[in-house]
Amino acid sequence: MATDETHNAELTAYVKRLTWVSIANLVVMVVLLVALVAMMIPKLERAVATTERVEARFQSFADDVQPVIGAGAGKAVETIKSMDAKRLSETATESSDKTIRALGERAKRYLDRDKKNSEKPDSTD
Repeated sequence: MATDETHNAELTAYVKRLTWVSIANLVVMVVLLVALVAMMIPKLERAVATTERVEARFQSFADDVQPVIGAGAGKAVETIKSMDAKRLSETATESSDKTIRALGERAKRYLDRDKKNSEKPDSTD
């Protein structure tokens, strides 16, 4: 029985030691986590400040450039419209030229045919 009591006492002491080590481990982890968060706060503040500065720079740049881009876009639209009008005009001109040539050739063929018919002696005379 004495051995059982000593064995139980040793086991209880081991469990208490293991419990205290686990608690100490948990406390150390919490302290490290708090320290890590505390050290990250200034870096996060700097990152936020830098982001705000960059956003302000981009907004300033956009405010300065937007009228120029708007004017450039208007000019580009006008240029594209004039190019389209010119292209349509050229296409229409080419199409009408082809039609006129075809009509001229057809008229020439009819004229040639009429000439040939008028040159042949009539056999009914």
